Amino acid sequence: MEFGKRGGAIVKYSGNKSGIQKVHAIDERLAGLAKSYFDIDLKELPNMSDQELAKFADKAQARERLIEILPILEKHFKTLIDGQVKYEQFVARFQKDVAKGSKEIDQQILDVFLASKGYENHLKLMSDKARHGVLELQAESRSALSLERLDFQSALQLVQRRHQRSAQRIQERIPMMERREALAEQTRKESEQRKDLLTNGTRSASKKGFWQGIGDWFSGK
Repeated sequence: MEFGKRGGAIVKYSGNKSGIQKVHAIDERLAGLAKSYFDIDLKELPNMSDQELAKFADKAQARERLIEILPILEKHFKTLIDGQVKYEQFVARFQKDVAKGSKEIDQQILDVFLASKGYENHLKLMSDKARHGVLELQAESRSALSLERLDFQSALQLVQRRHQRSAQRIQERIPMMERREALAEQTRKESEQRKDLLTNGTRSASKKGFWQGIGDWFSGK
């Protein structure tokens, strides 16, 4: 606490008694910064009471205590910041690994699905080939030449030639079959006529015609 001497007596300092009437060196802008940043009002300082001035001492002591623990706080704050950053990095790396792993798993699932479908189609194709192969072997089992002794191309050519010969034989048989059918039809008609002759006599309706047969029936012939 600040005291002054007056007439040999010690008196307590009080505002408006500093003897300072006006401070000419105050810059308005800088004084404003002092008030804004540090809460120090240079214009009002000469008029402050002891209690008001004592508040600066309280603030200064608090700042001293704060300065003493700043290294400790700095260490703690740095640890908190580093910990948060590292944790965020850990979470980011983990999520990236999750995305990458999920993509790989999905790709494996797709590959297995396609492989399964491919094998299913393969089995179907093999089944069709086996069925056709069995039919071909059964058709060729009576042949003097065994398909097992021929290479693949020769076997295909042999089967193709045999199919061509078979188709040719079928075409050649068509006129013969037609002649046989005509002969069979003629034989059938002759057999019916003979049967009719033996059954109905020489006046058979089949020989005279339908109307002549009807007239003979009415006339009693």
